[in-house]
Amino acid sequence: MKHLLRFLMGGLAYFAVEVVWRILMQHGKASFLMVPMGGIVCVVVFLLYDKRVPLLLCSLAGAVTTTLLELAVGSVALFGFGRRFWHYGRINWHGIIALDWFFKWWGLCLGVVVAWRLLEIYLKKRRGKQDGADA
Repeated sequence: MKHLLRFLMGGLAYFAVEVVWRILMQHGKASFLMVPMGGIVCVVVFLLYDKRVPLLLCSLAGAVTTTLLELAVGSVALFGFGRRFWHYGRINWHGIIALDWFFKWWGLCLGVVVAWRLLEIYLKKRRGKQDGADA
């Protein structure tokens, strides 16, 4: 159940980031494929997080997973169906994946795992205060 919730939360968050980005940049529509892609990334990152893998490596795994998923989905869409879901303008491979976006995904994933860790610390302290007040 925990992984399903993470999949859904990650998928919806990834889709929301995509929608906001496209609105701000005023181009294109977001694809429904962003939901399962984001879900997969979130599950991978938090499976590692649960195993106490260092945060930098968890977020690196998120960036690698995102880039590989974009490569797979983007390649099938472009070469199989002649459709382009996204197009990266800088150092890229057929507009499907880009080096600068790899680092942006890494930063975003790092922000997520650090925020999650801080939330855990906060909730743990809060529970400790409540347990002390009940005694």
